[in-house]
Amino acid sequence: MKVVAIASYKGGVGKTALTANIGAAIARLGRRVLLIDLDPQANLTFSFYPAQVWRTELADHRRTVKAWFESWRPDTTPPPLDGYITTPPLAAEVIAPGGGRLDLLASHLSLGEVEMDLTARLGGAQAHRSTRHYFEVYERLATGLASLAPRPYDLVVIDCPPHFGVVTRAAIAACDHVLVPARPDLLSTLGIEHLLGKLGRFVWEYNRVADLQSGVRPAVKRLDPRVLGVVLMMVQYYRGRPTSFLRRHIDQIDDLGITAFTSMVRASHRAFTGSVDAHLPAVLSPDTPYDVARELVDLVEEFLRRLGASGLGEGGIGDWRGEI
Repeated sequence: MKVVAIASYKGGVGKTALTANIGAAIARLGRRVLLIDLDPQANLTFSFYPAQVWRTELADHRRTVKAWFESWRPDTTPPPLDGYITTPPLAAEVIAPGGGRLDLLASHLSLGEVEMDLTARLGGAQAHRSTRHYFEVYERLATGLASLAPRPYDLVVIDCPPHFGVVTRAAIAACDHVLVPARPDLLSTLGIEHLLGKLGRFVWEYNRVADLQSGVRPAVKRLDPRVLGVVLMMVQYYRGRPTSFLRRHIDQIDDLGITAFTSMVRASHRAFTGSVDAHLPAVLSPDTPYDVARELVDLVEEFLRRLGASGLGEGGIGDWRGEI
């Protein structure tokens, strides 16, 4: 099971659209995919469920990631994650003929309360003040994913909040890879640089605490998440090609020591706003414009190559390409 955290330090960069479409595309290839919505804005969740359905069938029945975090009791076995996972019906209908599965661990608009609780458990915003509950907090999500062993997924994709708080750090502690979405502009480039700094600092800090507590917690594994690269979203096109200033921003990304994906996705109100209204990712919708559908398939191909996804299998995407 491969775990990928999709993280950014700036909102409005297409993070949720990237999460939903990568997950849905790979599920359509016949794989089992779990999406986890850790963003309190819950945009990923509302990409699959109408607000009223979310309220009555998920939030009111405590089938969200917030409910899972709140059901955790110190010094006890964490509750299995399975009971909080749902299967969005519209996406399932499109994916089922290929034998895949797309599940979702939904978010909650009050998920920020969990962030505050976990921060307090650590002893404040500066985690190094106390390491007493360090791994109890940061290993929670990893422990929850480990509980899924009886029904493993091929891929887990985590939609992180647009900041580097405790919940995002827990996602980093649970993942193997990090994918960074961005818009081709100066502010996004600055956000990437800040995110990479925060990521490096957290990995160093986590491994340092693991070394210090190796006698007490020998089972704690050191972190070594690999950054897959930057995916440029909402790219402006002119006469069928990306605008000329795009190269400057790609060069700025390369200067940070991280590569931009060759594949990128254009700005398309019709494809992405329409898909949210339909509660079906653009990559699954027959109404998605051809150019956007082609770019999404290119992106998934490159994602699988960078992931080294032999366990997922890369077969079948050529047949799918023939459908668009």
